[in-house]
Amino acid sequence: MKIIRYIIDIAVPALTAYLASSDTLIQSLIKHNILSRSFNVRTFQDVCLIINILFTTILLSARLIMHESKEESYKKQIAGLYNVIKQFLQSNLAQISGNSNISFDLRIFVPEQNIWRKIKTLLGSSKEKWFVIRNIEPFARKDITEHLKFRVDPEEQGLVGSAYSSKSIVYDDHLPDTNSTGYSLDQAQINRTSNLLWSICIPILNEKNEVVAIMAIDSGTSQLDIAGNKDEIRTLTNTLAVMMRDSVPELFRGEVSFRW
Repeated sequence: MKIIRYIIDIAVPALTAYLASSDTLIQSLIKHNILSRSFNVRTFQDVCLIINILFTTILLSARLIMHESKEESYKKQIAGLYNVIKQFLQSNLAQISGNSNISFDLRIFVPEQNIWRKIKTLLGSSKEKWFVIRNIEPFARKDITEHLKFRVDPEEQGLVGSAYSSKSIVYDDHLPDTNSTGYSLDQAQINRTSNLLWSICIPILNEKNEVVAIMAIDSGTSQLDIAGNKDEIRTLTNTLAVMMRDSVPELFRGEVSFRW
């Protein structure tokens, strides 16, 4: 049935477009007395043109409506999945911290696909690799961290760089004391992260054991004793990383940038 539908979808517009633009077939039918010599060719071509326009418009509109409906349904499913993941993390961190109202953000850092840097790399003038932030609702607010990025190779920056180079979970629950001096950050990076109290960075690895993204859980309002609950947090974050990598892999795709 699908094949027949596809044939009709292609054949009707093509045939009516041909008949509307050329009278060769009609004249041949008239010449062989299949059609009467009084047959109004111009009117027939106008009708074919109208049919072509209507059929194409209706077909495209129906496909567009179906596509938008499927896309909206997919967005709702993804939004529901995001909420389930956020609630899973919320309930577990609340239990670990003993704070049922714990507030945090879950941010994604992905490789920056910078066009100009790729050109420089090809020319041999730069070999730097950067990871750039993706703040996605409902995991994180689009706050002052928007467009934040860290160099991960060479000369790693921040916890993101540490997680990338070590391929293991790293954390700091004393960021007010260490953020401005301990991670080789520039002033812009310090300004965008100065309100954070703690952060946990989890590398996302592919089947080749390559880091394809970094997940960062952080807060600027709620305290969390990470060192005192290291095992529970490690188990939680490992579970979360596997869950998100397998269920929403699109979150970890690279970010294209044209910035210098």
